[in-house]
Amino acid sequence: MLRSLLLSLILSLALGAQDTVVVFLRHAEKAHRGDTALLSAQGRRRADALPCDLAAYHPTALFASNLIRTQQTLTPLSQQLGLPIRVYERGSEGALGRHLLIQHAGQVVVVCGHSDTLADLVGALGHPDAFPEVAGFDRFWVLRVKPGGGTPGLEECRQRPLPPGPASDQEAKP
Repeated sequence: MLRSLLLSLILSLALGAQDTVVVFLRHAEKAHRGDTALLSAQGRRRADALPCDLAAYHPTALFASNLIRTQQTLTPLSQQLGLPIRVYERGSEGALGRHLLIQHAGQVVVVCGHSDTLADLVGALGHPDAFPEVAGFDRFWVLRVKPGGGTPGLEECRQRPLPPGPASDQEAKP
């Protein structure tokens, strides 16, 4: 009896001591400049292909900024996993990072943001190094935060090549 109780205690402590994993990416290609831009045809193809790369992480929550293109980027993943997209205010990445560390400790979360805001999120999650400038749309990053502290590990990943699409990418249908 005492032996099984100790085993249960050890297992519960081990399960509670899992890394917090934040997978983050920039929105897919947009149709034009500006805050109201929707995804382009290329961006929609990229969003449609994301579940192949991100579902394997088994996220428990999805976050996107209040700009529609980030939500469009995560919609195929949301639909595949049956998870809602939680919307945060662009510019509040510091608060989002703190929220993730507290409310989603030991979980896997996907966050879709912007090229000029991802560095703030990474810093809020405790990664001390400068985050590289985000120029492309085909990368995502995996940040692992150990439960006992220490420097979070950061890994850059590339999305699989996109399937062929239309020759013209000028359309911008929602």
